[in-house]
Amino acid sequence: MHMKRLGVVYHLIGGRKLIVKGSENMSYCNIKDLPRKGSPVLDKKVARIGKVSDIIGPAARPYVVVKIFSDIPDSKIKNWIREKVYVK
Repeated sequence: MHMKRLGVVYHLIGGRKLIVKGSENMSYCNIKDLPRKGSPVLDKKVARIGKVSDIIGPAARPYVVVKIFSDIPDSKIKNWIREKVYVK
């Protein structure tokens, strides 16, 4: 399984969405380097936590909105703040 670092979880909005600050080592100059909407997002333990729902902000260093899967308990979500997440 090939994983790329998506970035670091920056903020939690609406209780069920994460804002991820795009990783500085990813090249966003090319549209093909952006994660695709619907791509699975994983935590450092390679557990699926959600999927890419939107990409916002400046093209040089965008933010990625991750919609958290409904079966993830709320108690786990706050643990991801300031943690690295990955995209498959």
